Amino acid sequence: MRLLEQRIGNSALGRVRARADRLVGHGRRRRALAWLLRAIVVVLLVLGGIWLGLRAGGPTAQPTALGTVSMRVDPAWHGQVDAFIPIANWGVRARAFSAPLRLHVEPRSVDREALVSAASGDSDVLSEAEADARGAARHALVRALLWCVAGAVALGVAAGLVARAVGRSSLRVALAWALVPAVCAALLSLVVLLRVEHTFDPAAFATPSFYARGAELGQLLDVAEKAQMVEGRYESSVQRTLAGYATLVGAGANLEPVATAPSAVLLSDLHGNKLVLGPLRRLFSGRPIYFPGDFGQRGTRAEARALIPQVTALGSPLVAVSGNHDSRYFMRRLARAGVTVLTQKGRLRANGTTDGKPVQRIAGLRTAGFADPLEWRGDDPDDPDRVFSFSERPHGDRDYAAAQEKLRRWFEGLRPRPQVVLVHQNGLAQSLARSLQDSGDRRPLLILTGHDHEQHLDRYGEVWVADAGTVGAGGVFGVGSESVGVAQLHITSDHHLPRAVDLVTVEPISGAAGAERVILHSARACDRELVHCHPGE
Repeated sequence: MRLLEQRIGNSALGRVRARADRLVGHGRRRRALAWLLRAIVVVLLVLGGIWLGLRAGGPTAQPTALGTVSMRVDPAWHGQVDAFIPIANWGVRARAFSAPLRLHVEPRSVDREALVSAASGDSDVLSEAEADARGAARHALVRALLWCVAGAVALGVAAGLVARAVGRSSLRVALAWALVPAVCAALLSLVVLLRVEHTFDPAAFATPSFYARGAELGQLLDVAEKAQMVEGRYESSVQRTLAGYATLVGAGANLEPVATAPSAVLLSDLHGNKLVLGPLRRLFSGRPIYFPGDFGQRGTRAEARALIPQVTALGSPLVAVSGNHDSRYFMRRLARAGVTVLTQKGRLRANGTTDGKPVQRIAGLRTAGFADPLEWRGDDPDDPDRVFSFSERPHGDRDYAAAQEKLRRWFEGLRPRPQVVLVHQNGLAQSLARSLQDSGDRRPLLILTGHDHEQHLDRYGEVWVADAGTVGAGGVFGVGSESVGVAQLHITSDHHLPRAVDLVTVEPISGAAGAERVILHSARACDRELVHCHPGE
């Protein structure tokens, strides 16, 4: 009997202990959950306070040797400096540091004499402007830091008052709600400020992004190129950046005429869209134009009558090869209109013969062109049996491999070796570049291509493949779904590879335009989103 009572007692005691353990564990979990919620609230207060502080702080005006500038600090995913010139409606962006901030700069007033001196490379003015610019940027960042702390304090105080009113917390708890977010915001802002200082790279301004309205973008690119080519010695890369900034501001204010460096334009894949030809003529009139194919949809007689008069007015000289949507009839009509139409055997004549010179000197560069294997050569471009891709052929893979080999052998047989080659189909252009890299060829070459309607630059050692996208926005029925793509090639005085390439996009409906500048020999070129570098074996 006693044994039974003892067992019952032990069992009850065990149940009590188990229940007590569960209560303790539950209490621990509740406390852990409460601390987690507090931590989440603190993080939200810190981030919200920083955002509120930056919004409330607004811009600050600072005097510099070049004039008064307005600086504003905003949160951003990627660190960048955004210099907007409202008098010209231009903007230049550069990822000059690695921190979640954007430093927005606008000129409020300018000193004409100082701008002209800085643009021409006056070292005294640039030294003073450099010191002023660094001081102005530091002042703007420190001011933004203080506003971030103030914003966190404001939200923390509000949270403390709410906690005391709702939960009847003590005054010490309410003060903690005010102080903890402020301290965290101060530490985080200080870390970001040090990160900006440590990672700042003025060389990023050599490869910026541009934005403007469509018609103004061409002028902006010319001015920026002129700024890069300014003669003079600079004591630092910051001074070179400031000289370019002075040139941009001066040109925006129409202070002096701009002498631009030689440049050519890459267009392709018009696909019969006449709507873009007028704006393109205003943007790039009088410059050499490279057009690697797909002028129309089929290359019919009607397309020739409608397109060729406007196409030939785009620039001079106009250099072209056929694409898979073109016909031999259309290319002969282009040749009759004065366009330099290149084929494997030389320049095409109006009667269909060639001059037997596959390498032509055009705009100072040795240039060759490869007519597209799918160019229609029959009498009727509307023939229902016509195909526009290798995949539509019965032995498409074999035919495509044969086209790659034909292109490679043709290029290897060219004498003298060209500096520029036009090949419509991007896949064929890439295969040529890859074969040259694999063979150990280290001589510079620029391959101009299209077909895939995507902007990109590909690097294979010293061989570059440039694709401007689709200048016709995919054709009349593609407007709104694709952007107009153009590339501007800045030719160097030694007539080798271009010094820089601007990949320009224009939204046809709104007219908004942007451009990415790529310096081909820059160590940062492969870091750009639109540049694909292919290391050799």
